[in-house]
Amino acid sequence: MEIEVIRPKQYADMARDYHLLADGEEVAVIKRGATQTITLPEGSKTLKAVVDWCSSPDFDVSDICSGKVVVKNSFGSNFFKSIFMPLYYISLGKERYLKIETGLK
Repeated sequence: MEIEVIRPKQYADMARDYHLLADGEEVAVIKRGATQTITLPEGSKTLKAVVDWCSSPDFDVSDICSGKVVVKNSFGSNFFKSIFMPLYYISLGKERYLKIETGLK
């Protein structure tokens, strides 16, 4: 299955690359502001994005309907979250630091 992976330009993590895992195996390195086409291994069930010790929750591959996914950090699009929540997201919320969404949002 081929998918298009989009990582928008966000201020947070501007110098760090995201790693995309399919069933625990790395399939891509996603740079800031990049759009890539990635071929997932046959039978892949879950996707996960990882940066340093933080990650996204597992994302079910069967939920991809448009062939596009967006990988971004959880707080970058909200000004108040970007000021008050980073400490939470790098400690207790480290498994929700990144988000994988379908389509363009």
